[in-house]
Amino acid sequence: MATRKGIEVSVAIGEAVTLANTDVVAAYPITPQTHIVEHLAELVANGELDAEFIPVESEHSAMSACLGSAAAGARTFTATAGQGLELMHEVLYV
Repeated sequence: MATRKGIEVSVAIGEAVTLANTDVVAAYPITPQTHIVEHLAELVANGELDAEFIPVESEHSAMSACLGSAAAGARTFTATAGQGLELMHEVLYV
């Protein structure tokens, strides 16, 4: 029988972002996804994730950076929460 191994969700998301060959990560830490952003920043700093990490000043700018990099052909990732998604809504429909 296989054994189960527990893993923190932020670590699992970091692994998924790495396996997806993400080029750009633009995110603003907002509770409860702060651990995800912190873990992704560590992965980029350690060279485990070959991506550009863009620290931004708001959720609006995080989505703007993702939109711009995606338009240029990069695979992008951001993380947010419900209230952050509300702050991104202007840019979501561009």
